[in-house]
Amino acid sequence: MPLKVVGLDLAGAEKNPTGFFFLGKEKGKVKLLFSDSEILEEIERVKPDVIAIDAPLSFPKHGFYRDGDILLRKLGVKPLSPKFPGMRMLVARGIRLANVIRKISEVIEVYPYASANILNIHTHSDLKRFGSFPEPKNKDEFDALLCALTA
Repeated sequence: MPLKVVGLDLAGAEKNPTGFFFLGKEKGKVKLLFSDSEILEEIERVKPDVIAIDAPLSFPKHGFYRDGDILLRKLGVKPLSPKFPGMRMLVARGIRLANVIRKISEVIEVYPYASANILNIHTHSDLKRFGSFPEPKNKDEFDALLCALTA
């Protein structure tokens, strides 16, 4: 049986769209969700093996960056610090959702900008070498697709 994966481009606030991409035996399904309950209901419905979330899922123990952030910076990718004021709401929501989701499935943290650079994927047409995928309608859906592909 093929691996079932969900990519989430998580928004910091429930009023903003979260990109959701499900990749399973079918070609994939992409949509926008808003509330935590919508996200959890959709995850429960598709029952993925892995969920890749575009959000920091922890704060640094010391300083402004975590070990993974420092490694990405050395590779030329510059993620924002989870301690950056504009990121705190996203990190808190990511941690809260990941704690619930871990009861259902494996959770990994993904940074789709880094994935896009490493895999050289910047447009939908760049994805063709990885297979056929539904056309994302916006950046949230495209990032969710990158999260799923990374997982």
